[in-house]
Amino acid sequence: MNTLQRYIFRRISVITLASFFAVLAVVWVSQVLTRIDVATASGQSMFTFLKLAAVLTPQLAALVLPIAVVIGTVQVFTTMNADSELAVMSASGVSRQMIARPVLLVAILASLFVFVSNHFIEPRANRSLRDLLVSSRTDLLTSLIQEGVFTKIDDDLTIYVDRRLPGNALSGIMVSDTRDEHLALLYYAQSGAVGKVDGNDVMVMTNGQIQRKNLDDNSLSIIRFNSYAISLSQFASATDALYYFPQERETADLIDPDPNDWLFQSKPGWLYGEFHRRMTDWLYPILFAYVALVVAGQTRSHRQTRFNAFVLTIGATLVYRWAAYAVFNVNRLDGDLWWLFYAVPVVAIVISALMYRYGITIAVPDRVAAAYERFADHVRQLRIRAARARTV
Repeated sequence: MNTLQRYIFRRISVITLASFFAVLAVVWVSQVLTRIDVATASGQSMFTFLKLAAVLTPQLAALVLPIAVVIGTVQVFTTMNADSELAVMSASGVSRQMIARPVLLVAILASLFVFVSNHFIEPRANRSLRDLLVSSRTDLLTSLIQEGVFTKIDDDLTIYVDRRLPGNALSGIMVSDTRDEHLALLYYAQSGAVGKVDGNDVMVMTNGQIQRKNLDDNSLSIIRFNSYAISLSQFASATDALYYFPQERETADLIDPDPNDWLFQSKPGWLYGEFHRRMTDWLYPILFAYVALVVAGQTRSHRQTRFNAFVLTIGATLVYRWAAYAVFNVNRLDGDLWWLFYAVPVVAIVISALMYRYGITIAVPDRVAAAYERFADHVRQLRIRAARARTV
């Protein structure tokens, strides 16, 4: 790269990284806060909570980085346009291709990160997240049971807890188990606690009774106890095995899934759709870079640049992202439409590249821009008047 290209590359890289970490921090906090109940409800340590937050990062990073490329590119070219740098470059004979190269280099580096993350980092992080959530919930009660609500764990299994207390303690326990067609069990206990004994999750109930009803002859027996321990594994459904969803599986497992896998048998389009998503997500940083070039990478008036650039670019990226999610959801139902994963970004890249090469741009009509300027001036005047009124 020549001096000019290094200058553009350096400025875009700095703004992109700054935007990436800023947006990632906001999204990261919002996602972590939705899962903070895992640590507080299950009594886990702060280390477990920090580990949960860490395994969330790869998926969020791959989602945020393409948007950061857009923000960095638009911000740099908007500033260069306002400082008349783009006008000077154009008058000096600098070609559009020369200006685009450092932008595309940043986009390609982002694409490499997204590709590696999608195929190698995210699946393992997602599996770790799922394992961590399961292990953090020391029992079914912690993860499913709500106070004062009859919770249906399975078709013939209902659990009720009057109150949940700190330290996995429970008050007012009732368990109805009719999964055995010959026997109905009803557990009552005034209090109890959950924990691990020899590596097994158990619930110790105190001051209660067990009602056993033989459904064949309707005989009933009652067993009273001061302390009674049951293994929570017996409350798991027979089909409640830990399955990993497509986003938690290795790419090789998506290419050649197990024919006996229940997910492959019921929703094969979901598995193949996840594979094609991973194979095409890396195209979106390049697409977004071209969109930013079309909107902000050409000489324009200061008023047009200020009003149009971010609105149009972010709007276009959101539309393309929405299209990608729509294609993914469609393929969960109809796997024959897998080619849409490739058609959407490739066609959009070709169109955007041609628009930039031939100087075709997208802009808000002058009347709309002028109206926006009048509105902005009116708002500024109101602020000035309000500031003067406060100082009087």
